[in-house]
Amino acid sequence: MTARIPGTVVVDHAIVGVSDLEASKSFFEAFGFAEQDRRSLDASVAQSLYGIDTADELVMGVPGAQTGHLRLISTPLPTPDRGHFHRGGHALDIYTTDIHRSVGIAEENGYVVGPVADYTFGPVHLQQAQTMGPDDVPLVFVGIDRRLPSVLETAPERLHSELHSIVGCIDSLEDETLFWTDVVGLDLKSQFPIDVPAVSEFMMLPRHAPIKMSVMSGPAVNPPRFELLAFNDADGKSIAGRPLAPGCLVVGLRVDDVSAALKALAAGGADTYSLVEAVGINGQREHAAFATTPGGLDLEIRGPLEA
Repeated sequence: MTARIPGTVVVDHAIVGVSDLEASKSFFEAFGFAEQDRRSLDASVAQSLYGIDTADELVMGVPGAQTGHLRLISTPLPTPDRGHFHRGGHALDIYTTDIHRSVGIAEENGYVVGPVADYTFGPVHLQQAQTMGPDDVPLVFVGIDRRLPSVLETAPERLHSELHSIVGCIDSLEDETLFWTDVVGLDLKSQFPIDVPAVSEFMMLPRHAPIKMSVMSGPAVNPPRFELLAFNDADGKSIAGRPLAPGCLVVGLRVDDVSAALKALAAGGADTYSLVEAVGINGQREHAAFATTPGGLDLEIRGPLEA
């Protein structure tokens, strides 16, 4: 029987490796995020979680949103050459209520932006565009006529949502999806192929590359969600998130018991690292640990000190 993380598991936030905290802060501020807290990490925490000797942490969120935060982690390592089809943490998504305004803001601030994809996929109509932040972090604007829950439901006058999804890229969609559902404990909401040239164009790929995708979430479907994609016919480099380099994206999970979660992840074939005590997004101390899935995706689990 497959080991499974006990209790409730939710996708909580994204960890972003950055070379320049202020430059990355300015990038996300342009799209509605605001600084909420910052701190220097203890050397033991930086080493145990991220494999680096020193790090500063900047927490950002969208005012009024209780979820969908970012934790920017400074790292002295060089930015890796990922290539167009790299495996690992792949992109961050936010909803937009006006994609052309979103693209305009990115251009006004000097960020590279790809073309706007405007297409119908099944029962929904989508507009998507991608901008590249510092350290080549891709941020995808998603305009859609059937949104999942977000801060936009209570504040429709806003242009952007909190973090809508974290996207990871792997080789085997079926195997990795099973790990995230059967071991991690997320719910699979949908799985589908995407063979739409406009999608490859907004992703700024050098050619059309069909993909397959799984969309997963915690039980309440609150943001952020987790999306897995696999390219059908495009090889790519595997970019590890530990040691954490600039531009690396890590999935932040919240669990009831970090120690028990580590045991389940290890039993399921993940590489796991030491449990440490660290400061959480809310400023309270909590347990934290890093792990890498059998498919090569990186995650960080957080939970209370007293399980």
